[in-house]
This record gives sequence, C-alpha cells and structure tokens, in this order.
Amino acid sequence: MTLHRKTAADARPSVGRDCDAWCSRCNMALEHTIIAMVGLEIVRVKCNTCNSEHKYKSTREVAETVAKVAKAKSVAASNARPRSAVSAPPPSNASRLLWTRSMGDRDRAKALPYTPALVASPGSLIDHKQFGYGIVDVVIDGKSRVLFEDGYKVLVTGR
Repeated sequence: MTLHRKTAADARPSVGRDCDAWCSRCNMALEHTIIAMVGLEIVRVKCNTCNSEHKYKSTREVAETVAKVAKAKSVAASNARPRSAVSAPPPSNASRLLWTRSMGDRDRAKALPYTPALVASPGSLIDHKQFGYGIVDVVIDGKSRVLFEDGYKVLVTGR
C-alpha cells in the first residue's frame, strides 16, 4: 500500500468529486463540487462556500480572459488620442455662410461672455472661449442652440 499517490482513476473528475473552479458569485477561485458532466468535461458545479450552482469555469479560462481584457485595454489606451487633439468635424458651407452673413453687421465689442449662468435670448451675440463668437438661435429649457463659425452647438444657459 502506498500513501499520497493517486491512481489514474482517482485523478479523473467525476460527479460528486471536488475541483477548483471560478465562482461567479464569490468572484474567486474556490473549491466546488461537480454536479454535471458530459463525457469527461465538467459542465456544472456547486460552490462549497456559497452553495451557488453555476456553469463550470476553470481558473485557467478566467485567467486567460482577464489577460485578454487587460491587453485590449492597454492597446486601446495606447491608441487613444488626447482629447485636445480630437478635432471637430469640418463645418458645412451653409452654416459658415449663414454665420458670416449674420455676423457682418454686428458689433463684437457688445458680445456677452459665455458662462452657464448667462441668460440668453434668441439673437444674442455671445463670445465663447473655445468656439469664438456665436449667435443664439433657439433657447429651450436651459439650453441654447448657438450658431458659431464652425456650425451649431448646444450650450447650457440660465443656470
């Protein structure tokens, strides 16, 4: 008789035996009891810690998935451009022409500096730090649609 040695039959998984698996409720690799198999493949297990029954996930599968997700995130982060480098789409010629015609006779010195607290009315001329001069087109529920040189923008107003 030999101690501490398993035979080949003892090493194979079977229903009722314990195995290490990933518990989706505990979110940890824990000991589980096998409750269903198809051939030699484990299908369902029961966690010995929280008693939840779930699909079998080996700790190797989970580790590979986590590694893939981490790699994908790092690749996405390295490929991402800084926010300041992202440029707005080119303005349409129609909106630029409309802005040019509307701004032609206006006194830019009378433009109101934009802040979210600004109470705007249609036709008001505003000066935005990023977008430049704009003309308020429509005001609805604390939002204003403003025509700038590079197109229409929706801004928060009256807060």
